[in-house]
Amino acid sequence: MASISDQDMDAYLVEQSRQHAGEFNTLGALGELYSYVGRYRDEILTALERDGACRKHKLRLKLEQVTTLVSGTS
Repeated sequence: MASISDQDMDAYLVEQSRQHAGEFNTLGALGELYSYVGRYRDEILTALERDGACRKHKLRLKLEQVTTLVSGTS
């Protein structure tokens, strides 16, 4: 198998990135959101509990349910 230079690999990756720039990576976005929620969980849950509109729609409970499902804990 022929080797590829770093410069050629960089050029290839830049081209691939350009070709797919308009595509939305749903799983990547969900992963980033889950990471953010994990990092700021307490602050987010507190804010959801304090906001009247969020309480009306039970967003704190819904977020807790989603994080439980994703993490696989019960």
